[in-house]
Amino acid sequence: MQHPGIASLIAAVAACMAMLGLAACSSTDRSPQAFCEQLQVVTGPSGAEVALVPGDAGRVDAIVDELRLLLERAPDDISTTVSSLIDFFEAYQLEPRESRRDLLVERQDELARTSKRLDEYALAECGLFLQRAVPTPIATSDPGIEATE
Repeated sequence: MQHPGIASLIAAVAACMAMLGLAACSSTDRSPQAFCEQLQVVTGPSGAEVALVPGDAGRVDAIVDELRLLLERAPDDISTTVSSLIDFFEAYQLEPRESRRDLLVERQDELARTSKRLDEYALAECGLFLQRAVPTPIATSDPGIEATE
């Protein structure tokens, strides 16, 4: 005797497998053109880096989501760079707030190299000049001191 819930469970599993199969068969366009189009969106006025102010609780999450969208479209020659940026921002997300400055100091050279590679690719392949304000952390700086001119 078959339980009434088993038929529903089998149908649900079959539906999930079919959806996974379709997802695996459908591929995102991993071309320079697709990447550049997405890069233009995420670095434009509606992108998280511009639209959300530093300190906004959802800003880093939104940046990671945008980087994942870029990675889906990234051709092989830029995908490692985008993956490195995702790795950094995921580590930043997991880092306690009071330790984030130390993480920036620790990984600033890596972040600068990765950002430079993305900047160079954006200019060469997309015709985009990416100008971002990347803070240069100084381990001995006091964030409470205001600069005067």
